[in-house]
Amino acid sequence: MFWYLPRFTDSALSAATLSASTAIAASVTIAHRMALMATPSGFDAAGQREALRMVSEKLAAATEGSFEAAIETGRFMMRSALGQVSPDDVAHGLMAIGVAAAEPAARTVKANARRLTRR
Repeated sequence: MFWYLPRFTDSALSAATLSASTAIAASVTIAHRMALMATPSGFDAAGQREALRMVSEKLAAATEGSFEAAIETGRFMMRSALGQVSPDDVAHGLMAIGVAAAEPAARTVKANARRLTRR
């Protein structure tokens, strides 16, 4: 009856793991950036550099995530158009699209957490 459940559980677990590790790295990054930008003397040069880097990285990750999601959507639609998608594959396809969209941001935030904790 639930022959597809282990396969879906694996993909859901990997998506949840990506989400949890990204959330932890994001909290570390936010804490370090707040300390850099909340100086008593105001927004110093290091805080300004970090703010500019933050905005440019967000734009780059969002753009890359959009492209990756579009590519994954195209793959899913082609498989669907060729009749290679079963009803349970829909959940896998949607999960793959979401993960493809989130991976660039996850990579960026994890790299930022590593970089900022070395200071």
